[in-house]
Amino acid sequence: MKRIFSLRGLASLVLLIVVGLVVGAIAGLLPVASVLAAEGTVVAGGTVTQEAATGGASYDEGAQYLDMRDVQRRVELYKPYQTPLLTLMSDNAIESTNSWEKKYYAVDARGLSATIASATAISSGVTTLTVDDSSAFTKLNTVYFTGITTAPTLVATGSRFLVGIITGFPAANQITVQLLNAGTTIANTDLAAEVIYRSGSAHDEMAASTTAWGKLPETDFNYVQNFMEQVEESEFQQLMKKEADWGIAQLKRMAIEDFKLQRERAFLGGFKSVSRVNVDGEEKRIYTCQGILNDSGVQTLTPTLANLSSAGDFTTWLKTFFTGNNGSKSRYLLGGADLIEAIEKVNVDNKRLTAKEVETVHGIEFVKLVSTFGTLNVSYYEQMDLLGKPKGGIVVDKSNIGTCDLSGAGFNVRKIDKKSSGIAKVDAYAIEQTSTMLVKNKKSHYIIEGS
Repeated sequence: MKRIFSLRGLASLVLLIVVGLVVGAIAGLLPVASVLAAEGTVVAGGTVTQEAATGGASYDEGAQYLDMRDVQRRVELYKPYQTPLLTLMSDNAIESTNSWEKKYYAVDARGLSATIASATAISSGVTTLTVDDSSAFTKLNTVYFTGITTAPTLVATGSRFLVGIITGFPAANQITVQLLNAGTTIANTDLAAEVIYRSGSAHDEMAASTTAWGKLPETDFNYVQNFMEQVEESEFQQLMKKEADWGIAQLKRMAIEDFKLQRERAFLGGFKSVSRVNVDGEEKRIYTCQGILNDSGVQTLTPTLANLSSAGDFTTWLKTFFTGNNGSKSRYLLGGADLIEAIEKVNVDNKRLTAKEVETVHGIEFVKLVSTFGTLNVSYYEQMDLLGKPKGGIVVDKSNIGTCDLSGAGFNVRKIDKKSSGIAKVDAYAIEQTSTMLVKNKKSHYIIEGS
């Protein structure tokens, strides 16, 4: 006899078993835990509140995890470090070089004076002077001795100061001068320590040529420095969901800001050298460039800031900055906090010195101090404070500073492929630039070392 298996009968059997289990549980024949959670518990790990609103006085900031926080997606990037030195140089064309050593030339205008060390006895109005530098003069230049004036009988009647004409150069830094209006009592000792000033030449009527004159430029050099910075972000860090927008793009931006700061500080205080250094047991040759603070050719002003109490005092500074150095009529002073404070306390609103409007140069504000000598653009420079020199500063002639990049190694953000080479699953970028600073006509710049 053939038996037929019925699904309907199986379903009925299962239903009977479930009903039996429930009835048994109710009757206490089976453990309650086999059907429901333990008595009084709704959800494991939950918190039961009685006769109180959820939240309110029972809210615990540290324990409540259901409430989402409002998180600002954008991360603020603080930029306390301005780079005004780089900013000022950015107005000038970037030069290039194909060598680690950048050599450059600068030539000053022909000199106009010399200081007399000694003079020979005057005979028939002729004397030979020993001077500190005779290169400014040629034969038949007329010259002035403005320090020898109408004191009794030192110069002839009818003239105000002594005048002469150069007739020869008997030896290095020696000048023979025919005095044109010498008084009856003038002696060679009257000429010692005086300054002789060049004027126009005077030739006879048959002259068809004169002494040739020329000047060779002075040379200087600086080494280019290989600046580099690197950022990396792992592949899994990129995949993770983040509360704030912070990824490789933001890392690069922050690194570029720090990279600019590196160059600024190198151009400010770097030391020019070629060195062999040991890094991880391997000898490497390193070039470093010279900064303006470490340049012995740049003149130094050493004021006592407490004595800077009037516009007259500051006008004396301006006279020092703007005269005798063939610089431009507009300079830039970048000073530390104490130096700027001392300048701010000076009352400059008078006829000699006037504080004019604020000028913004590529995002950096300068207060313009206008005088007859020239215009000084003043700005607070945090880098002086961060180098431990709040009383110090620099005065730069923008037309006489510049930058130079190694050809083919200017500013660049280069991707480093570490994934395909099997080094690491990261995105990596190198920020790099091989460059140097060029300081020309060094007498037109100043270092301020206040006390």
